[in-house]
Formats: sequence, C-alpha cells, structure tokens
Amino acid sequence: MRWPRRHTQPLETTTLPAGVVHLARRLPNPQELRQHCQGLAMLDAIQAEDPADRYYSFDTFWSPTEQLASMDDGSGNSWSITFTPDGAWLRGFDHESPMSPYGEPFDLDWLAAVPQPLRGTAAEVAFTDGDLPLLTLACWWLHLAQDEETGPHPGSEQRWHPVQLRSSVPADLNDGSGWLLSELDADPDAYRSFAADYYETELEGDDIAHVLALRPLSEELVSRLNPQRTLAQLGEDIVSIGYPAPT
Repeated sequence: MRWPRRHTQPLETTTLPAGVVHLARRLPNPQELRQHCQGLAMLDAIQAEDPADRYYSFDTFWSPTEQLASMDDGSGNSWSITFTPDGAWLRGFDHESPMSPYGEPFDLDWLAAVPQPLRGTAAEVAFTDGDLPLLTLACWWLHLAQDEETGPHPGSEQRWHPVQLRSSVPADLNDGSGWLLSELDADPDAYRSFAADYYETELEGDDIAHVLALRPLSEELVSRLNPQRTLAQLGEDIVSIGYPAPT
C-alpha cells in the first residue's frame, strides 16, 4: 500500500522545482511519517550491527523536545526530518544537484519563509558546512494554525509546504526529491528493493511490513530478517529508535 495522495490546493510551481512540489503533496502527516522512519531505522539496525554502516537512523533523544530521522548514503547525499512539538522540518541534500549551494549560493533569504516556531530547527548547525546549508530541497509542516509572533502564517493549513530556495529555477530542475526520499513510500517493496541493492539480501515483504507498522519484534522475525542478529542485540536500538518493546 502506498501513502494516499493528499487533496490540497494547487501549489505554486513557477519558482519551485516540480519534484519538491510533488514530494510535499505525497508525504503523509508527521505522525505517520515519524512512525515510518522509526520502522526504516529498525530495519537497518537489524541489517547492520555497526550504526556507521546503516543508511537510516532515528534518534528519539536528538534534543529534549525533538526527534530526528535521518539518512546518509556515505556518498555525500543525505536527508533529515526533525519532529518538534510545533511541527516538522524536512531537508534533503543531493550533492550533484544544480540546486546545491556549493555551485551557486541561494539568492533568497529562504529561512525567513520558515514559520518562526520551526526557524531554529531549520537553521540547525549540524546540517551546515560553515555558512552553507546542506540542502537542495526543504519542506515544513506547522501543527499550529498560526505563528505566535507574527499571527497566521500564509498558507498555514496543515500540510507540507515546500520552501523556495532560489528566485527562479526551471520547473524540471533535479533537486533530488525524486530519488533521495524514495523509501519514504509506505510500500514495503521500496525497502525490499533497497535492501537487495544495499545489503545484498532478499527480505520478505510481510516481514518488512511488520516492522514498518511498528509491531513488536520477536526472535523469529529478527532471525528471518538477518540470521546473524538476535533480539537481545537490539536492546539499545529499540530504546534509541523509540520502537515498541518486545512483548
């Protein structure tokens, strides 16, 4: 099953790459997305004992008030989603994209377009290289209908809002949104294809779906997903990811 497309008002596309516009339309709400990211992180924890070898991570304790889902492919491409009490901030970085600030700095004050409750999260120094933000695409979701400092935010209905980074871009510019976040699709086949390529292992769709649904793990399930791993080895990961404890 894939995430249902959201029926929203048409998004302005003249100054945004089509990819990030489509991404904002298809992403689920932050609660569903957080759970899916927790499942991805647990699947990777089962596949790779060393966190440095994992593609997906989830840190329930990123800060006293925030949780962080992230991906790093080890080749310069990454994304992160920060979940806060006020909403969520998503950034992606495709190092080969023409949108990369390494090639040409952004000509807009893009941070000013982010609602004030999420602005500090969007400016997180962990996702910068000096003065350069590591992003080629970004979206935000604000839980509250209005910004506490400035009042109602333009278009503040609860949906994902793509962030304009440049004053003008070709609509078909590749910002990485098409491939970089492909495993955020709820279809277990997306992770099965990824695992076959990245970990060189064949997994059953039902087992993947079990973990993505955040159902408790069992020794048998862990063994089917990776015969080299045991449930006991995953104790710290279960806590850090915030995955339900085994029953």
